[in-house]
Amino acid sequence: MTKVTIRPELELGIWQGIGGAITEATAYNFAQLSSKKQQKLLDAYYGKDGADYRWVRISIGSNDFCLEPFEYTKKRNLSDFSIAHDQKWLLPMLKRAAKQKELKIIASPWSPPSCLKTTHMTRFGGHLKPWRYGRYAKYIGKWLDAYAEEGIKVDYIAPQNEPHAIQKWESCLFSYRGQRRLAYKYLASELADRDTQILLWDHNKKKFDQVADRLLNGKYVTKYGRDQKVAGICYHWYNGTHADKMWQVREKYPDIMTVSSEMCCGWSPYVAENWANASNPYYRELLSDINCGASAWIDWNMLLSWRGGPTYCNNACASPVIMNEAGDDFILTPIYDALKKFSQLFPAGSKVVRCDISSDQIAAVARKVGKGYEVVVANISDDDKKQEVDIQLGASIKHLSLNKLEIAKIAFK
Repeated sequence: MTKVTIRPELELGIWQGIGGAITEATAYNFAQLSSKKQQKLLDAYYGKDGADYRWVRISIGSNDFCLEPFEYTKKRNLSDFSIAHDQKWLLPMLKRAAKQKELKIIASPWSPPSCLKTTHMTRFGGHLKPWRYGRYAKYIGKWLDAYAEEGIKVDYIAPQNEPHAIQKWESCLFSYRGQRRLAYKYLASELADRDTQILLWDHNKKKFDQVADRLLNGKYVTKYGRDQKVAGICYHWYNGTHADKMWQVREKYPDIMTVSSEMCCGWSPYVAENWANASNPYYRELLSDINCGASAWIDWNMLLSWRGGPTYCNNACASPVIMNEAGDDFILTPIYDALKKFSQLFPAGSKVVRCDISSDQIAAVARKVGKGYEVVVANISDDDKKQEVDIQLGASIKHLSLNKLEIAKIAFK
């Protein structure tokens, strides 16, 4: 028996909803669909009867889910800067999505331009040259201005995707000090007259408490201040949930914004029954993150091929919606069903309060509704057993029995 206790005194802010990434791979697949099916896909993600996506993540420059590597500039003075590459696939889909509803957009580069790096390559790690931090901030500013001219307003910049990882695709290493230097000294100044804020980190949660301490304190933070340009921290899920570390950060830094900026499951041949199990890690991550104060949660690719791409570096993965084998239609997978179900049970705009949960077989989130509360509870056990749950608010206790992969809502009036 698992006990879930609602803690009305621990208010965690307003839940801002879920979203997904429009990568070049997603936009390319989208372009293969007929106009009617394109609209059907947009309705599935953004429509009021769909998954109600509120967020979009995009890449500044190429990443592993592009058809091939590319750069916006090859010159250190940025005189040849151009986003013409994005006009073919990425921007048309992004503009269509932005017409569906008001969206929050977060953008992140996978690498600085090769001409600004020590290795002179965007792939396989390397570092930003120490004397090019200011130029790199101007590069990001030029990209923001170019997208603004296309009618795209970017709300948040994460200065580097996965700054502690060397990948065979676009990547760049930044120490904690380097991240602080870029964000507080250079990028905050570049963004001073723009309505765009900074989310730091954009990597995994394993040492999230240390990450927060290192990025929210130190020389550049002290000198330049953690002003309104640094909104908080975003993160990926790939090495575990780490709810204890997440909650430590929430308690220590209650004023910062935390956003889950990437999650996906590894690719496998599509079999609906097998992919249904993917709802388990999705529910675990979503509910745990929100219960630790996350403001928003963003999935990775929104639409991939039957084989998990295109990805020029063979980094195939799953996505909530995939193209059919013929490539002329799409399939709403069980991952999509799970995200839609959660979004309908726990809508954006909810006033989140903390839950205490007595076992790791259950995930739960609670929200204040009028004078009462609603709790969404999911069975995240890896076995087939039905899970029995008692949910308590003050002296009132209600009971739920949840089958494998089941998610349900219960109300206290």
